[in-house]
Parts: sequence; C-alpha cells; structure tokens
Amino acid sequence: MTAGPALSIVMCTYDRYDLIGEAVRTLLADPSLDPERHEILVVDNTPATRRRKVDFAAPGVLRVEGCDALGLSHARNHGIVATEGGIVAFLDDDAYVHPGWCAAVERAFAEQPDAAVVGGKVLPRYDSPDRPHWYEDRLSGYLSCIDWGNAGRFLKPGQWIVGANMAWRRGVFDRHGGFNTALGRRGSATLISNDETELLGRVGLAHVWYEPAMVAEHLVPVERMTLSFFRSRVYWQAISDMVAGIARTDAKELQADFADIIVRLPPENRNMRAFSFEPTDREQFALQLRAIYAAALMMGTATPVPR
Repeated sequence: MTAGPALSIVMCTYDRYDLIGEAVRTLLADPSLDPERHEILVVDNTPATRRRKVDFAAPGVLRVEGCDALGLSHARNHGIVATEGGIVAFLDDDAYVHPGWCAAVERAFAEQPDAAVVGGKVLPRYDSPDRPHWYEDRLSGYLSCIDWGNAGRFLKPGQWIVGANMAWRRGVFDRHGGFNTALGRRGSATLISNDETELLGRVGLAHVWYEPAMVAEHLVPVERMTLSFFRSRVYWQAISDMVAGIARTDAKELQADFADIIVRLPPENRNMRAFSFEPTDREQFALQLRAIYAAALMMGTATPVPR
C-alpha cells in the first residue's frame, strides 16, 4: 500500500480567480514541495452559479473541489475532511509562500512534538509603494500580517497566528472539532473573523508554535489602504470578539476606556464625529479605531455610553 500524504495544503477561495492563480503558482514553485508526500486542495467557495472551472496543470499533487456551504469556516472544514495528511496547512488565496515553506512546516512539527498548531510569519505585500499619512506598521495586524521576530517559540500572552499561513496536526480536529461556522468570512458580506482564534482557544496557546522560517507574503490591495476599510475592519473585529466570547464585558471598564479615548481627541471631535473625522496623524487614527472598537462592544453588551 502507498502511504498517504504527510502534508495537506488547503487553499480556500471565494470568487477571486484573478488572485489564486499566482498563489498556487508560488506554492508549486517551492523547491521543498514533494508530490510524493504533499497534496494541495483548492476549495472553491464561490456560489455554484458563478463558479468557474480552473486547471492549474498540476495533476497528482493539486485538485480543486467546490464547497456549496457559504463561509470560510465551511470551506476549511471541507478541506479537512477531503484531505488525508497528518498535517493540514491553510493558505489564503492571496498569500505567496517563500521558498522552503513546505519543509519549514514539516520541520517545525518534527522538532516541536508539543506543538499542535504552527503559525508562520506573514509579511505585507503592498499593492502600492505609498502609505497614507495615518498608517503605521502596527495596523498590518488588521491585514492578517504578523511578525514576531526571527526566533521560533510557543506563543506568549497577547500574541497570535493568522489564518493566512497556519498548519495543524490532524489530531486537533479529531479532539476539538473543526472551525466554528458562526465565525469567519462569508463571501464579501462581512468582515467577521476569529474562526481560527476560537479554535486556538480550545487547543490552548501553550500548544501553538510560531515558526519564523514558514514565511508567506499577504497581498494588501490599494482598496484596503483606506480609512473606511480599517474602520469597518475594527468594527467587525469587535463583533467577532463578542461572538467568540473573548471580548471584554465589564461595563465600568468599557465606559472608562471609552471616556479615556474621547478626552484625548480634539474638542470638536468629542461627539459622534469621533468615529468618522479625518485624522491628521497616526495617533489620532489609532484613537479613532479604539473608539470604534469600544463603542461596538458597548452596543453589543448594552453598556451605556458615558456622558
């Protein structure tokens, strides 16, 4: 009998046929990709009426399957069931791996027997060479990018991995189940997230390893480098945190945090304009995003806004 693959790589996509081709080609070009030991599955979550037939010309290592249940979590769970590898890795359809990515995934699990999950470094690949005056590198976390340095380690409090570049031992899904289908993107309708965060919470951060050699670049299109995108992203992050049960709910803490934010804004913006004024610098925009997040939590927990 032929042994099954050691590594299954799942790439979920939704109506982004213009992007996933490059992501797949980058993965296929990885010199450490071994068709004898690795498999690639593209899960097309595009509605069936708009779904296209795609051929990446990589028979034996790559196949494409449709998933009719809308939502990233549904697509990821489909990928888990439809693959066989002892390690199941996930890449976004706009994430481009660096050479040696496949080897880095396997090596991390081999060298860290206590690791149930491994997350890699994700660097932004900006579509435009210019950055807005209000943008700072810390905001790249909202673009599914992380860089915890060049030393591998188990995650520390306040750190995380992102779904654009992560891998799991298959046994995790046997013990803890799959991704929560109430979370995760559903087409382009919302920016709800936290599907991997919620499952990581069930596994425990003590079993999550950060692997800096497992590098991918994540495309940042021009349309995401806008004030409106980040405002929406932060609002939906608050919603995601509430659904996942990880948001703060103490009314006094929420009120105090919101009040602290508001008094640090220019006087003319200490009102409803706090959520939409044009920031003059990075500090002002950071405060605005904090205000949006805190207000969303207060609305979601019926916490009165401080006067």
